[in-house]
Amino acid sequence: MFKIGEFSRIAQVSGRTLRHYDTIGLLKPVHIDPDTGYRFYSAEQLPRLNRILALKDLGLSLEQIGRLLRDELSPSEIRGMLTMRKAEIEQTVRAEIDRLRHVEYRLAQIEQEGALWAHDVILKRVPPRTILSIRETGAGNHFQELFLELQKALPAGRSPYEQVVFIMHSEVYEEEEMDIELGYLLADAVHEPFALAPHRLLTVRQLPAVELMATLVDTNLDGGASGYNILGSWLEANGYEIIGPGYEVFHEISWPNEGRNVMEIQFPVTRVEVA
Repeated sequence: MFKIGEFSRIAQVSGRTLRHYDTIGLLKPVHIDPDTGYRFYSAEQLPRLNRILALKDLGLSLEQIGRLLRDELSPSEIRGMLTMRKAEIEQTVRAEIDRLRHVEYRLAQIEQEGALWAHDVILKRVPPRTILSIRETGAGNHFQELFLELQKALPAGRSPYEQVVFIMHSEVYEEEEMDIELGYLLADAVHEPFALAPHRLLTVRQLPAVELMATLVDTNLDGGASGYNILGSWLEANGYEIIGPGYEVFHEISWPNEGRNVMEIQFPVTRVEVA
């Protein structure tokens, strides 16, 4: 038999680990001296210890390892446990690959521009949002006029109205025939529809919870074109695709007066699965 120090050196496992395995019942000493309390181990325990270390290296918890060694699990139960661990590892690998793509993209931008770009792209999951809106088709100036009309029509004291939002429903960009929903995100889901005109009604609906890519732009500089360019590059570099209409959410809007116009461009996205 070996004292714990000798067994530790032979097995290349720390004494602290062996004592912990003893405490949780994973690897008990073959003998404990009743007078000194010294633990003694046998060479016959090395295969069990090696099995514990191998399973631990697979990422199984000590509790799972104990169950594997203690219970007479069927091959299908062992297969299920390892399959679940395999799925966890694959998910971690995918997340790290995504992170690597983000880093590579930033490095490429630094090489091209000499500094970090002005528009950071983020991924975020947003909860369901309530919107008071109207959807129409027309050219850009039509929606400018519609926005001014909407501002005048809103009741005084706009406490329930948060950011102005444009939702781009057109599948293909057509400058003269844009399908756009214009309105306000609401702080309170309880809101009655109201009419801009007899046949132009603003209605309340809920936008679904979704994962978005987003970036902030100052539209006074280039109308937001640089933000769209950045998002396009980010999509291609990081392996995502757009799965729904785009949103232009204004955190600050002074138009048609002079002042800051800060817009967040958002697109619902999903990661492209590589076969």
